[in-house]
Amino acid sequence: MNRLYKNLEDLLRQKIKLYENFIGLLQEEWTCVSKYSYDSLQEVISKKEDQVMQMQALENSRSCLMRKIAEKLQVRQSSLTLKKLIQIKNNPYKNNLAKCRKKLLSQIKQISEWSEKAKSLMDHSSLSLKKSLAYIHSAEEKAASPYMANGRMMEGRVEGRMVSVDV
Repeated sequence: MNRLYKNLEDLLRQKIKLYENFIGLLQEEWTCVSKYSYDSLQEVISKKEDQVMQMQALENSRSCLMRKIAEKLQVRQSSLTLKKLIQIKNNPYKNNLAKCRKKLLSQIKQISEWSEKAKSLMDHSSLSLKKSLAYIHSAEEKAASPYMANGRMMEGRVEGRMVSVDV
């Protein structure tokens, strides 16, 4: 059983390192988005996708390991969490697992904050771009229109006919 606990601790430490790298990538993503650096952003997104795949593989390993621990403890895997595992009295790794859990929770919070920050900036930039395009479109319509703002027809513009004579 101690070997399973040790394997879980090692796996959680690997997860902590991956999360640290992921947080760094989120910070890079923020920099790219704030500087409107599309090429750099694409590179960061590619790195993030690789990192997510590694995190998914590690999570699958953790899930299998938790299944084995649940079998040894004779409990359902769905009810066994890291928090409950730490509370088991005869677990010699509970202090190390508790530290890993605390670190992972703080990293998950950071990831959420950085993701929300980048999403918010992208949404704001997108809205600003939409407003700019709408303004440009309306300015082009005004420039091409044969009518002035007061509703009168501009003089000297041949193309400004009110009724088409083409049938």
